[in-house]
Amino acid sequence: MNIKEKKIELRRQAEAVRSDIGEEERRRKSEEISRKLIARLEELMRPDPAVRRKPTLFAYMPVKSEVDVTSVLEACWKRPWRVVVPKVVPAHKQLKLYEIKSYADLERGTWGIREPVAKAPQLFDIRQIDVALVPGLAFDLNMGRLGYGGGFYDRFMQQYVRTGLPKPYIVAASFEEQIIDEVPMGLFDFRINELVTESRCILEGGAEIK
Repeated sequence: MNIKEKKIELRRQAEAVRSDIGEEERRRKSEEISRKLIARLEELMRPDPAVRRKPTLFAYMPVKSEVDVTSVLEACWKRPWRVVVPKVVPAHKQLKLYEIKSYADLERGTWGIREPVAKAPQLFDIRQIDVALVPGLAFDLNMGRLGYGGGFYDRFMQQYVRTGLPKPYIVAASFEEQIIDEVPMGLFDFRINELVTESRCILEGGAEIK
């Protein structure tokens, strides 16, 4: 079985595992994960007096059985932080980022995912992103991430590689059930810096923050 076939099978299994989490349990776990994420962002997004812009979070809009991080966005809106979320451009298989300041800046877009409205300001300079909060189907303790197969986030992160820019600090929100032994990693797959679950924050190298 090659890496592509392994990923297809793992996606099928991971989606089933995540979907099996009951609605009430998913809500409770999402609340705890969001609480941990907000605490971590308080540390990671401290304003730098030398930088004349708001700390910026690249976040995602949850769909289906993903960890619901909407309370993280709400917390960001109450702070002097900027939040950008992606709009999918299927024809070019790209993500374009736009700033949102409230739910009024969102509408239903590709695949039913909430996306920024047309009038939302676009973020062109990816160097301004301090932290990226990314979704995924499965993760491992070596910071491997299994995406959905479209490659949108991988292509986005490749922009940093191609231009020699440092990536933002990449955090993933995950239920404990989503952690697997090993995610098959291809040449263009990116690794995350931190994995936040309902019971722990796992850092690169295996250190944990309870």
